[in-house]
Amino acid sequence: MKIAKKILVKCIYIILVLLVAFNVYQFVSIEVLKQDLATVNGYAILEVISGSMEPTLGIGDIIIIDTKEEHLKEGDIVTFRDVNGAFVTHRIKEINGSKMITQGDANDSPDEEMETSVVVGKYVRRFKGLGVLLKSIQNPVVMVLILIIGIVICFLGSTDKNLIPKDLSDEEKEFLEYKKKERK
Repeated sequence: MKIAKKILVKCIYIILVLLVAFNVYQFVSIEVLKQDLATVNGYAILEVISGSMEPTLGIGDIIIIDTKEEHLKEGDIVTFRDVNGAFVTHRIKEINGSKMITQGDANDSPDEEMETSVVVGKYVRRFKGLGVLLKSIQNPVVMVLILIIGIVICFLGSTDKNLIPKDLSDEEKEFLEYKKKERK
């Protein structure tokens, strides 16, 4: 049971550190450095917000795109910027040199022809329904609450019923007892 607690505490620490690091990195990349996407080694994470690619990609899904991929072919799912500057993820229906036509799987008609240079990245993977969770985690209030709850869980998991750290040596325990007696 002690090993399971230690593993759980370490997992919570790792998850908290990763969540905080991801949110800080994304904030700095997009808000401070004014980049379009926060990428890590050429990969970016986006949330699907429309049903144009259903059933392949659903509303609330998280997708990973490869922003370094340059080899495009018919049938590939790509993310590009539309004329309004919004990110759109559709399937390539036709490609001729530097021109392409895309279409959402759930759409009846294709998009207008566009340059392949507007492609931001190529679809790599989907995480079904994870968008709702990711969006709530990115809320600063929720992030602070998760951080506080995580710290409390880790603290309680690493102390005994008297709130003394469990992994102390006998000398350290004696020193703590001495300090308690000295304060009285």
